[in-house]
Amino acid sequence: MLPTVPIKCPHKKMNLIWFSQRPDPCPDLKQPICGNKYVTYDSPCVLCLESLKSHGRIKFYHDGRC
Repeated sequence: MLPTVPIKCPHKKMNLIWFSQRPDPCPDLKQPICGNKYVTYDSPCVLCLESLKSHGRIKFYHDGRC
């Protein structure tokens, strides 16, 4: 089992828990990345936002699809 890694987001920390949609701050970057809950995100940017929304409970697991 790979260790999970906390996300260091380049974005300013903000409370996005209220936002139910899945925004993509980097629409031109398509680089699948796997989170610790075995969910594949379209890019590190999307994983970063999901990590912020979950208050750090969602973390990086490995590059590529889950």
